[in-house]
Amino acid sequence: MKKVFRENLVKNILVFLLLIPAYSYSRTFLFSLPATSDKSVLGSLLAAVSILAMIACTGNFAFTYEKVNLRNFGLRFLAHAITGTLMLFIGLSLEMTSVLVELLVGKFFIFDLSLVVLYIASILYDFWDMNRANLSS
Repeated sequence: MKKVFRENLVKNILVFLLLIPAYSYSRTFLFSLPATSDKSVLGSLLAAVSILAMIACTGNFAFTYEKVNLRNFGLRFLAHAITGTLMLFIGLSLEMTSVLVELLVGKFFIFDLSLVVLYIASILYDFWDMNRANLSS
């Protein structure tokens, strides 16, 4: 149980560390695009990012560690890779959503706070699901 918890913790820390430079890069890139001065382009980008976020969230919440043989390292690693990739896509989507909303309406603290809380909830769900699977096995 402790080993699986540590692996999951490391996975989530690595994903978070990847999200830090990605936010800066996304922000710089989107703010420098001449096309982002057009609100309709921003709206289209926001719609595309929302679709990516929904796909990642659906995959993340549909996945369950209960279906994984947690005693097998290879299967456990595959499960962490799947959930880590989905968590990365969720985080990237939320970051891009934040930047696009800032370009559309300006800084909106409550909106950004909502995105952070949503990402934290995704992390907590990941740990809860892993713990539920450990208890049932």
